Amino acid sequence: MASGQSYLGTCAKCFGVINEKGCQADNLNYHQRCFVCALCCKQLFGNPYYTMNGKAYCEDDYLSKLDKCASCNRPILEKVLKAEGHKFHPECFKCASCRKCLDGVPFSVDPTKNILCMDCYKKKVAPQCARCKKPISPPSYTNEVTRVLAMGNSYHTTCYRCEDCGLPLSSNSDGRGCYPLNDRLYCFDCHKRRAPNVAKMAPKK
Repeated sequence: MASGQSYLGTCAKCFGVINEKGCQADNLNYHQRCFVCALCCKQLFGNPYYTMNGKAYCEDDYLSKLDKCASCNRPILEKVLKAEGHKFHPECFKCASCRKCLDGVPFSVDPTKNILCMDCYKKKVAPQCARCKKPISPPSYTNEVTRVLAMGNSYHTTCYRCEDCGLPLSSNSDGRGCYPLNDRLYCFDCHKRRAPNVAKMAPKK
């Protein structure tokens, strides 16, 4: 910031001629009395100031206008990490359970909107596949879980198959579709083949 008593041109604030007590900031000329915070009008000449969107602010007002971290509620001065509609310091974006930093790491969200690393999500939230007994968790490129619900159980889409022949049951074409029998999942042909045997084995009243 330069200052002096000589002619400095036109004030960028009041557009008056500057012939005494002028200053220069960000390649613009001002009367010293005109170089003030855009929000509180505190004089900035001789004091620290910050520029945002072409306007000068005192330190307090500059910090008040910055995005706040959703975790620590402090101003975000540098890199902003955006996730789930909120903004974070990268170092504050952590798993709600194990506190592992999730900057650049796959994560998911539980039903109460807590952010979890994938390991904690699998342990705490992910439904278990009734076929393979492994967690049904979202792939790394999305937070959405795709699963099949049948007879009160959850299945990976790849595990949702006939328990006899292995035919995928996710479509009704070509004899597919789910035809349950005694709490087991079958395709149409396997259900039809097993049904008479089940009837013969039914206990007598």
